Amino acid sequence: MVLASQAQHGMWITEVMHGTGYHMPFALWFDGPLDDRAMAAACEAVLARHPILGSAFEERDGDLHIVPAPAPPAVEVRSTLVAEELARPFDLARGPLARFTLTAVSPTRHVLLFVAHHLVFDGVSKDVLVADLARAYAGATLTPRPMPYGQAVPIPPEAVDYWKEHWRESPTVVIAGRPVAPRSGSPETVDVALDLPDLAGLSRFEVFLAAVHALLHRYGNAEAAVAVAMSTRDERTRDDIGMFATELPFYSAPGRTLRELATELRAQVREVNAFRNVPVARAVGGIRPRTSLTPVSVSYRRRAPDPEFPGLAFRADWQLAGGTVRSVLNLLAVDSPDGFRLSIQHNPEVVDRATVERVAADLREVLAADPDQVPHAAVAVATEAPAVAQAGARDGVDPEVVEQVRQIWMEVLRLDELGLEEDLYDLGGHSLTITQIGARIRKRLGVEVPFDVFLDDPTVTGVAAAVSELRA
Repeated sequence: MVLASQAQHGMWITEVMHGTGYHMPFALWFDGPLDDRAMAAACEAVLARHPILGSAFEERDGDLHIVPAPAPPAVEVRSTLVAEELARPFDLARGPLARFTLTAVSPTRHVLLFVAHHLVFDGVSKDVLVADLARAYAGATLTPRPMPYGQAVPIPPEAVDYWKEHWRESPTVVIAGRPVAPRSGSPETVDVALDLPDLAGLSRFEVFLAAVHALLHRYGNAEAAVAVAMSTRDERTRDDIGMFATELPFYSAPGRTLRELATELRAQVREVNAFRNVPVARAVGGIRPRTSLTPVSVSYRRRAPDPEFPGLAFRADWQLAGGTVRSVLNLLAVDSPDGFRLSIQHNPEVVDRATVERVAADLREVLAADPDQVPHAAVAVATEAPAVAQAGARDGVDPEVVEQVRQIWMEVLRLDELGLEEDLYDLGGHSLTITQIGARIRKRLGVEVPFDVFLDDPTVTGVAAAVSELRA
């Protein structure tokens, strides 16, 4: 049993509260005389090499631990539909949180579908997995890797200072003239190939991120806010499968050229790189668990060269849509020698396909324009964050329970005094705070308070009312 990382803890509490289904699927298509037994054995070897794939997550006394799953992950060889596999849920407490499914489409064509929960997998893990799978299929022996978690990472004061100064709530985004807010739902995807201009001194990632910001300015956002998935890997975890990423927000104001935006964002990336291991919510406190840090999110990955599977030709669908989309727009970019491919995931109940196709066309236009000209003057659009319902006084709640809950909050938050109707997040609460309060209530008052109570009514009286109802 080892301690989960801060990023895993934040994702776990969001999943428990929102049921968002952080699935990360991709598929490998093989043409040729595939050996079913050898491929199944190669999959087993990959699962044995990376212990995180055979794990589950267990909350104990306010901490989240990675534990072995009661049953190891299986490799299935059967006829199935990709959609069915993508929809199959994971049980975070029982695991395992990864699975392979090998399907024969014809005697000479097979598809190997891999689906994992984001708690144990990230974008770079795809390259690690495919490389290990190819080695094992070719007959190499894979040496087991140690569990890459278990070390508590302190939060540096400079990270707290930086994000307290720079973090800003962005509840809505204007897309093609209409303010919209994130809402979880079944994803649809629009795929597009992009040509990125070569700007001296700037990386392709920086140019792409600047184009996304420029597009948001063009749509009338007074400030562009984009959450970027940043890798937290180092030399020790370079060859590991797991979740080694966090989302960090990047902001920009309108009135800049594409080159100026890219230069400004380049500087921001270097500023936050020093503390990229610290989730923003943990550094700042007071950020409610949410499905999306900002309404628009970006993931960028440079694809490694394809490994060889003896006797087989293969291609990969790297960007299959998972079970749920959490942002208004989730932009998944893969940069490879074959070109720059972008998949734009969206919830059709929030923005329709025609709008997203327009977004793709407008993004192409931004990238094709003169990088030293400001495309348009941005039109300020006033948007307000959704009002958060405040709890009122509760009749019939046991005053003794209220006081016990208040004392627990004061211990966890390290406060000398606390009002009964103060909002947990206004007091700096975050995902760890929630689990610590829940653990102490369970231990002292003998009830399990559902985590959604901390979203619906995050006050002492709100939680005390839930405790009283559960005890009754």
